[in-house]
Amino acid sequence: MAIEGFEEIVGSELIQDNFLFKNLNFTEAQDLARICHQVHYPKGAPIIEENALGQALYVVEKGEVSVVKGEGKNAKVIARLGRGQLFGEMSLVENELTSASVVAAGEVDCLVIHRDEFEALLSKNQGLALMVYKSFCRMLSERLRKTTTELSTLHPKTEVPKPECSKPTVAKPKPKPKKKTRSR
Repeated sequence: MAIEGFEEIVGSELIQDNFLFKNLNFTEAQDLARICHQVHYPKGAPIIEENALGQALYVVEKGEVSVVKGEGKNAKVIARLGRGQLFGEMSLVENELTSASVVAAGEVDCLVIHRDEFEALLSKNQGLALMVYKSFCRMLSERLRKTTTELSTLHPKTEVPKPECSKPTVAKPKPKPKKKTRSR
């Protein structure tokens, strides 16, 4: 028997465990879980296609997905994501094409948060919106820091050219034009 008001809403625990939403209180996590949809994908099913307009955030509830860059012979798996990990989150904050495809690596269940429902929820709750967007900023900052570190290890150190130092030049003032005097 559930305590009134504390019924389990599918996905609320998974949402609260996710780094993007970990600062939400119980009520906020429940509100977010209410707009989640459970979707099953069979092995090999495309979930997100590269260069398509993203429309939702996905949280892997069960199974694994492959993040794939390129297509056909040029396709390369760049990441594998499992339970509790999310993808598609940038589609909630920008109108850009997706940078990679995501494919079900096996049988996969995902919680899906559609952009229009997400925006409607945040427009009703400014506090929730602030916390979610701060989490997005934190996540982007961490990713940028990680990418910078990875790039610095991939490329050898190169010397940054120093600017040529010469004596500073002082601009000479232009001579003032002489006043014309009128002759009478």
